[in-house]
Amino acid sequence: MSYMPWKIGKKEERYRGQHLEAGEAKNKSWTLITIGVLLVFFMGMLGSVTVARAAEECDYYASPDGSGNGLSPSTPFTIRDFWPVARPGDTLCLLDGTYRGENSMITPPQGLHGTPDRPITIRALNDGKVTIDGERVRRPVRLYYNDYFILEGFNAHSSNASVVELSRSNHNIVRRVVAWDAADKNTNIFGIHGGKYNLLEDCAGWGVARKIFSASQGGDHTTIRRCWGRWEGSHVTGPKMTYTLAYNSYYMLVENSIGTWNGAKMKESYTLLGYDGKPWLRNGEEVHYTNYAVDHPYGIFAVDQMSPGKDRNAHARLLGSIAYVLAGDRYAPFRVIGMSQMESVEMQDVVAYVDPSQRGKSPFALGTINGGGARDLSLSHAIGISTKSSSFHSDWQVSNYMEGSTIGEVIGTGESIFDSSHGVNLCYRYQDGVLTNEPLWPWPMNQRIIEAMVASGREPVDVTRTIEQLFGPIPDRCRKDTAASLRPTPPPDFQIRQASSLP
Repeated sequence: MSYMPWKIGKKEERYRGQHLEAGEAKNKSWTLITIGVLLVFFMGMLGSVTVARAAEECDYYASPDGSGNGLSPSTPFTIRDFWPVARPGDTLCLLDGTYRGENSMITPPQGLHGTPDRPITIRALNDGKVTIDGERVRRPVRLYYNDYFILEGFNAHSSNASVVELSRSNHNIVRRVVAWDAADKNTNIFGIHGGKYNLLEDCAGWGVARKIFSASQGGDHTTIRRCWGRWEGSHVTGPKMTYTLAYNSYYMLVENSIGTWNGAKMKESYTLLGYDGKPWLRNGEEVHYTNYAVDHPYGIFAVDQMSPGKDRNAHARLLGSIAYVLAGDRYAPFRVIGMSQMESVEMQDVVAYVDPSQRGKSPFALGTINGGGARDLSLSHAIGISTKSSSFHSDWQVSNYMEGSTIGEVIGTGESIFDSSHGVNLCYRYQDGVLTNEPLWPWPMNQRIIEAMVASGREPVDVTRTIEQLFGPIPDRCRKDTAASLRPTPPPDFQIRQASSLP
């Protein structure tokens, strides 16, 4: 941007000449005019620099109705036009708008890959201003045998299957993506299957789906970081949950994520369906539910199964996370966080909250494998809030756990879940399983979630405000917008904590 000083210099020279010609009597007025014009000009130039820098990161451009060569914002092509020219290291920038139709789905052809140091990137030019709409007849986002992709900054919804699916695809990053409403089948909002080392970071999902966040069937080494999810409805057979920590998959890491469940999209009465869309038969008979009942409701954070003959050592971790159920939610499971039939599961710095009006719901129900004797099961630095107590099998090593029917019964005066004396830490970010001293709050996708929920026809959820309403004010040192002036001042008992019982 070397032209900038020259242009500003010319502006200054012109106004200097005008000032001299006007005479001493007009000094003040011309000075004010000069300053004002220069400020406007300079701010415009700053905006140009910002746009230019963003453009420098783009190799190609797409728009909902693009018909150009894709080489500039003024000549965009469609997303589909990018696939034949895409090479490792290329970035496709999506211009603002709603993308519909076959040419506008993010579904690269099988076998298109980036490389470890040169991923293929598809991102919204303006965060949150791009929407991929499957119109319930297409998959908005699907990587199938695609490695080393980065997907960033857009919304996706209304799929005929899962909304964001990574299948047999490895080493991909999905970041700052908000998604909702899958097909009412065996689907997920975010689903990873048969692919390894994938990351979901700063994402949010809600709506109709069997699960909101899932990695299964070989979706090993998945990391879900700083995501927010809400289960709303599903009318097919099979376990339901907001986050699944293991399902024939290993080494799942969920850190600093928040889950909830309101059941708002459940039908009051319905016939249970199979994954083929036909009525599910149990003992040869159709299954009918009433009163908004849910088939196999497992919990907000839960696990599915390891098939017979598979290693039951899930090596799953849930760190620095919150599950909550509010008054008025149609919450079907009997527990908020549930585990069974697994070994090698670790939970640390976790809070499970149930509004007092929700009777008979345990914060934690942690079981073991059939016959007992499971190894490496641990819960530490955790809080459960409910009118019903948690249950822990003796195979679980439980430490620094407190529970009560209200937060006031558990947390001392002047304390909070962000800095309680018994060690729960929801103040700082985890990164790859290690607790750092970087503040977690305010919730990184707060405004994006609010705007996308309105776009999806829901009442917006302010995540930061919700957490403060449940647990009290977030301390300044836990907030990025105020913590800079407080650093380095971690609490006296602050310790870097890393998952130690698992590889």
